[in-house]
Amino acid sequence: MWAKGWVRGVALLGALVLVGCTSIEVDHMPGADGLPLMDGDGVVPEVEYRIRPGDDLDIKFFYTQELNDQVKVRPDGYISMQLIDELKVAGLTPKAVDDLLTQKYTAHLKDPSVSVIVRSFKGFRAYVGGEVAVPQVIPLDGGMSVMQAIYRAGGTLPTASMESIVLIRKGKNGEPMPYHLDLSDEAIAAGRPDTQVALTPSDIIYIPRSPIANGNRWVQQYITDLVLFKGVQLGFGVNYIIEENDDGDD
Repeated sequence: MWAKGWVRGVALLGALVLVGCTSIEVDHMPGADGLPLMDGDGVVPEVEYRIRPGDDLDIKFFYTQELNDQVKVRPDGYISMQLIDELKVAGLTPKAVDDLLTQKYTAHLKDPSVSVIVRSFKGFRAYVGGEVAVPQVIPLDGGMSVMQAIYRAGGTLPTASMESIVLIRKGKNGEPMPYHLDLSDEAIAAGRPDTQVALTPSDIIYIPRSPIANGNRWVQQYITDLVLFKGVQLGFGVNYIIEENDDGDD
């Protein structure tokens, strides 16, 4: 189940956060080659929407309108319908759900002409974390690239390592797959495909800290905060005198 894969993906993200004080090795990760890209109109080509938990559906019957219903896809992927009880729809396209309902209602109705309309796409979202202004869940209203999602999260912090971005995506069997994206100024100027990678539902984008920022953070935490305030002489050409409370004696 993708739910378990999502948990593994979040765990992987947590691991990346925990090692934030060191540089992340991304050379062994696959790059943007083969990932869906945004076209000029902001559309993800050849990606068919599949219903997800949390989506709101309109079920309309052409001849038996008394059976019309508005249903929400439950967390387990099922919906409840009159006459046929429960039906699993998560992971199916609206057309596939239409066909499935027509098949199920054939035993109850003479002409079960059904239309399925997705009214809201609650499960169509991604997560942006790491060195961004506001780590958050991003609703994917229409096509959106990784770069656009980062801008939606307020942009990156000065400490971001833009050449080492990690994209965690669902694999063919539901397992989390990490990809390395380079969104540095050089990559953008060269027009690399990384800049046009399209997001898919439940993607996780993690922007790590740059090695320089890590070094500065180490200096701040372990020297400035823990040592220098005590006045320890470190031999850097500046003497720091420890001020002891000696009750006024010289």
